[in-house]
Amino acid sequence: MCPVCRARFRGSSECSRCGADLKTIMVLQVKAWRLREAARQAIASGNPINAATLASQAEELHGTPAGKRIQALSSWLAKHLAI
Repeated sequence: MCPVCRARFRGSSECSRCGADLKTIMVLQVKAWRLREAARQAIASGNPINAATLASQAEELHGTPAGKRIQALSSWLAKHLAI
């Protein structure tokens, strides 16, 4: 959603309703997505501590339901698999 007028995101770098520049928001969302992907890979490769850090960084940039789940899982794994 556009942070200015709350219009639905249409995949453009400019809001279709109010004309607000959405490039910065889009860049942050992509960075968060990449961090979540890196967190998933860290979980898959057995590094939950790194995954928890990456997931937390992603949530700080752009919180999502999936990001919260990755963060919770990686934190739980880091706590329960610590040697």
